[in-house]
Amino acid sequence: MKKIINFSLAIISIVSIVFPAIYLVFEPVITNAAEDTATVTATVSEEVTISAPTNATFSASIPGVSGNPGAPVTASLTWTVKTNNDTGFNLKIHASQTNALYKDATYFFTDHTSTPSYGWTAPGAGVASFGFTIAAATAADTVAAFLDGGVSCGAGANTGGCWSGFVTTTDISIINRTTETTSAGEAEVVNFKAESNGKLLEDGSYVATITATATLN
Repeated sequence: MKKIINFSLAIISIVSIVFPAIYLVFEPVITNAAEDTATVTATVSEEVTISAPTNATFSASIPGVSGNPGAPVTASLTWTVKTNNDTGFNLKIHASQTNALYKDATYFFTDHTSTPSYGWTAPGAGVASFGFTIAAATAADTVAAFLDGGVSCGAGANTGGCWSGFVTTTDISIINRTTETTSAGEAEVVNFKAESNGKLLEDGSYVATITATATLN
């Protein structure tokens, strides 16, 4: 009986020592710490920017009487577009007037074809022509009308082969990108040609004013 009592007292003593120690270890975790989370949200809005290119001059002067048949002069303008919009941008261009390259109401270059056609079409006798084509930074972004497969326009993977005129002052869509750009942007090049086949053109400066507009998709 004495052994049983002593054993019971020993157990009680151990429990009395160990349990408070365990409580001291775990009690702060249970009662002195609480966790919660919260978020901070920043909203980044979509934006598109477009550069202002340097004015261009054609590669050579055009004889005002005989013209330059078979040897069109060239020029180009480059607009660099940047956007963070994940659905990209659309780029349109238009001229300030019909027969965009002109000196006055009497002396001007006739706009090239009203819809893109494959290859530059030389003007007929007594006619002077002005037109443009697209050299996109990313060929796949080119609007289908200015894409070619090496024969005709409207389909394909090539750019730079389809020529058009401005014809009216209405915007002409040339680029339609469906993703954001890099920080460097997309340098979209518009190439121009002018050719006279013996049209009498008064000497002086003939100017085409071209406006490019980039909008978010």
